[in-house]
Amino acid sequence: MTIKDTQKLLPTQIRDNWEISDMVLEIPPYGIPLHPKSVERLLAAVKSGNKAVAFRPTLPVSSELGLPQYPTLAYLYPQELSNVWNQLLQELENKTQGIFSIPTPLTIISQTDPDEQLHYFADYYGTAVKPSYVRAIVGNTCNLKCVICPYHSFLLKPTHTTDFFTDNKAMSWEMMEKLAQECGEQGITILIGSVEEPLLHPKIIDFVQLCRQQGVPRVHITTNGQLLDENRAIALLQAGLTSIDISIDAAEPDTYLRVRGANLNRVESNVINFLQLRERLRIPCEVRTSFVRNQDVTIEEEQKFRERWLAKADSVFVLNLAEYKETNMRLSKINDALQDSLKHYIQKAQGRWACLFPFIEMAVLPDGRIYYCIETLFRLGFDKDIASLGDYNKQTLQDIWSGNLFNQLRRDLILNQLDNRSVCKNCNMWKSQVISRASKNRLQVTTTMVTEIYQRSDSKVKISG
Repeated sequence: MTIKDTQKLLPTQIRDNWEISDMVLEIPPYGIPLHPKSVERLLAAVKSGNKAVAFRPTLPVSSELGLPQYPTLAYLYPQELSNVWNQLLQELENKTQGIFSIPTPLTIISQTDPDEQLHYFADYYGTAVKPSYVRAIVGNTCNLKCVICPYHSFLLKPTHTTDFFTDNKAMSWEMMEKLAQECGEQGITILIGSVEEPLLHPKIIDFVQLCRQQGVPRVHITTNGQLLDENRAIALLQAGLTSIDISIDAAEPDTYLRVRGANLNRVESNVINFLQLRERLRIPCEVRTSFVRNQDVTIEEEQKFRERWLAKADSVFVLNLAEYKETNMRLSKINDALQDSLKHYIQKAQGRWACLFPFIEMAVLPDGRIYYCIETLFRLGFDKDIASLGDYNKQTLQDIWSGNLFNQLRRDLILNQLDNRSVCKNCNMWKSQVISRASKNRLQVTTTMVTEIYQRSDSKVKISG
């Protein structure tokens, strides 16, 4: 047997004792050692009659729900295919579904047992898969005091037990430069505006521009839109912003004043002007508006909001109200359309599946601390005990992402051993990873436990996520 293993990733006992005549065992150089059981799966598949097999591990339930695909870690194929093997792999990369121009199809093996799951998805996941996106928390301030906001509400801020939202904490330009460079080199999307009003940061436009110049594929901003005047709109579009979400939450001035304490006409005018500038400048930028189902806001107003903005923007987000209760985020409503699917996946996982967020995202705070999901950010004002998973002042994103703290968190999630992780133990947001998609009335509707996303099917801008 011919073994192609330039990085010596095969287990020693396999390399020394494993032989099949007229076969090639090829191990791509991803730096991920193969678990012995995975090699045995390849052997069993060939013995059962499959001529060419490949191993690409999956994590039960989590992979079905959107966990990023692991790279293929091993190929076993007849030597007679050597001359056309690169062609076969090219077709595989092009995601040809079981139809190959050469006569021998490739069988993908993805099953893993618990030992393999911990090996691939805890110990080596950060080496195999990069983050889908990084949340850049560029500050801690906002120009509004929305009634239900856990960060800036005039009702909730006085109850904070941490000092994160005291004084002005803004991300330094040096940290922004480092983020832009690293995310650009790795092709990682950057999301801005998770807990703050990003347009308050004096270098926000320079940051967007630098990210795009450095190769960041997508830069997204979430804003309340009050500061999105014509000069900022033009500057953001020309800087290369790829998407923007404007949080509005009302279709009536009185509702907006009650919920957000500001002028609805100003934000609506800013959004409409942004859309017109986008068309005039011919710069593609996805525009979404969002509506939180706040208390005492009627269904009729929600419908009015959807109709108004689906006639103008690319998509509309409708979010169930999330409140800070008993140390965790709690939803006042769960979308009914997900109940059957949610029950199915909970039964399949025999309880909780491994939450996707620490396998998908990381959040960089202005002081360099690293958080790992929206739930940890939701608790920023209330929980001093959330352990940072790294220090971005001293480490790179890759060092943190593949480091021991992230690895141990993923291990605990896979094993569902969360007694010592209060953030995870009482969290329900892992359920939000069940998604339903449907088409109706010329709209694409994506539903989760938290959101309903309405996208116009005739939108000229491709909606992501």
